[in-house]
Amino acid sequence: MGKPSIPASEPVQSDEAFEAKDSGAGRRVRFGVGAKTLVTMTLVGLMPLALFGGITLRQQHERIRRDAELSMQASAERISEQVDEWFDKNLRVLQAAATLPALRMMGQQEQTSVLTSVQAAYPWIYLLHTIGLDGKNVARSDGMPLTGYADREYFRDIVANGKELSWETLIGRTSKKPALILAVPIKANGAAVGILTVAMGIDDISRIIATWKTGRTGYAFLVDEKGKVIAHPSEQFVLTQQQLDDHPLVSSFRKDWTPRLLAFKHDDGKEALGYVQGNRFRWALAVQQDEEELFAPLRQTLTFGLALLAGAAVLVTLTARFFSRVLTRPILRMTRAADRMSLGELERPIAFHSGDELGLLAQSLERLRKSMRAAMARLT
Repeated sequence: MGKPSIPASEPVQSDEAFEAKDSGAGRRVRFGVGAKTLVTMTLVGLMPLALFGGITLRQQHERIRRDAELSMQASAERISEQVDEWFDKNLRVLQAAATLPALRMMGQQEQTSVLTSVQAAYPWIYLLHTIGLDGKNVARSDGMPLTGYADREYFRDIVANGKELSWETLIGRTSKKPALILAVPIKANGAAVGILTVAMGIDDISRIIATWKTGRTGYAFLVDEKGKVIAHPSEQFVLTQQQLDDHPLVSSFRKDWTPRLLAFKHDDGKEALGYVQGNRFRWALAVQQDEEELFAPLRQTLTFGLALLAGAAVLVTLTARFFSRVLTRPILRMTRAADRMSLGELERPIAFHSGDELGLLAQSLERLRKSMRAAMARLT
C-alpha cells in the first residue's frame, strides 16, 4: 500500500502561491487583526494628544478672554477717573468763582475783571461769561460783544428747573469747535441772580481717549448722557457730534446705567468684545477690540496644534502599521501552514522563534503536524 496521493483538484501549493493569495484572503476579512491593531494603536496614540490639545486650547481661550476683559475694565476705569478728575477740577474753579462778591453784584465791570483774571489762571478755559436771568450776557472774559444764551439747555436747566449744575457738549459759538460748557447759578441771599458759565475745549480729554490703543482694532470713545460723542478716535465723529446711542455698548449701558462687559457684532458682522464704564454724570466711556485680533494668538496656537496633531497622526499610523504587520505576519505564516496541512502536505516543519502566545500556537501546530504525519505513516 503506497503513500496516499493528494487529489488533483487540491494540489500542494508553495508559500509563494499562498502569499499570492494573501490579497484575496485580505479581501475576505473585512476588519482583521491588522486593521484592528492599526485602529487601536492610532486611537491610543492620538486620543490623549487630542484631549490635551482641546483642553489646553479651551483654557487658553478662557485665559485670553479673561485677560482682555480685565485689561479693558482697568483701562476704562482709569480713563473714566481721568475724565472725572478733569471735570471736577473745572467745576471747582467755576463754583469758587460763583461765590465771589464781585460776581454777586451782577455789575459788568466788576464781573469782567474777575472773569479775565480766572481765565488767565486757567488757560485751557477759552471763555467765562455771566448770563442774566433774561438770558443775555452780563460780562465776558474774551472782550467779545455781549450776546444771548436763552436758547441753551444749561440756561433752562438752572433758570427754569432750578438745577445747581448743568452742562452741555456742543460746538461753541465762539471757538467753532467741540466744547464742554459748565454752568452754575450765581446766588445772592439764597436766590439765583444770574448764571456763571465756563467754556473749554475738550482737546485734553479727547487726547487721553483718542490716543488709547490696543492692537490694530482696540480703541476707546466717550459719549455724554444723551449718546452724543465727546471724544472719539475719529475726528469727524467729534466735529459732527455723532450720535452713538445705538452702539451696542452705549445702548446696553443706558438700560440701567451700570458698567458691563459685552460681546457684540459690528455692522459688518465682525465680532468684538467691549467694556463700558459710566461716571456720576452718566457719561459712557467704552473700550472695544475685534475678537479676530484678540484671539489671534489662539488661532496661531490652534494652527500649530493641528500641525503637531497631523504629524503625530502620521507617525502613529506608520508605527501602528509596522507593528500590526509584525503581529499579523506570524499569523499569516501559520495560516498558510495550516492550509498546507489541510491539503496533506505534512513534511515541511512549522518554524517558531518567539516565546510569546504566537510562538506557543506555532508549537501546537508543529505538534499537530507531527501527529498527523505519524498517523498517516501508520495508515500507510
